[in-house]
Amino acid sequence: MSEPLPTLPEAIRAGLRARVERAIPPLHGWTSVDKGARMAELVVVAGSRRSVELGVFGGRGTISLAIGHEARGEGEVLAVDPWERAASLDGENAPENDDWWGRLDHDEIFRSFVQALADTGAGRWCRVLRERSADAVRRVADGSVDVLHQDSNHSEAISTAEVEQWTPKIAPGGLWIADDTDWATTQRAQARLAELGFEVVEDRVSWKVYRRR
Repeated sequence: MSEPLPTLPEAIRAGLRARVERAIPPLHGWTSVDKGARMAELVVVAGSRRSVELGVFGGRGTISLAIGHEARGEGEVLAVDPWERAASLDGENAPENDDWWGRLDHDEIFRSFVQALADTGAGRWCRVLRERSADAVRRVADGSVDVLHQDSNHSEAISTAEVEQWTPKIAPGGLWIADDTDWATTQRAQARLAELGFEVVEDRVSWKVYRRR
């Protein structure tokens, strides 16, 4: 791994964690408080003007990023997710995953996310794009994203395509947080990040933080 990221003062870190602990546990999704608190920290560390989450689901990650922007007092999170059954089933995924996503009420998850934005106050820092990432990327200027969390469809085809599509949007020195990096289906996407000039700055086994050189 390359040079580590700067460390925030303990008081700031504790404040961000407390805010995340209050906001995300009741929400649908898998982002833990530990990961959410670190994501909020990374927004502050990066001085992010714009953050992006690909694959929002119930909003745990998006709201964690928004808490970072709240602490900074500026910027926005683009919350990108179609909340659509067909998008969840794109590519080749494990049969049990396809079965679970196929049964899910995506509209209900979307409604719960919108309510969470209001309940947590994160909506002020968030812009919702209910569309596939391949469509949303056209709305974003090259070099304008400082922090991106990739947590959408984990199939090899979709995760790798997102790396290709979104890399031009990441500012030099920008951070790419890759989810479920221990899955076989995300290995090609991670290899492509390395080929495109990203270096690992944090390895949490199930997720990694890359920095664009």
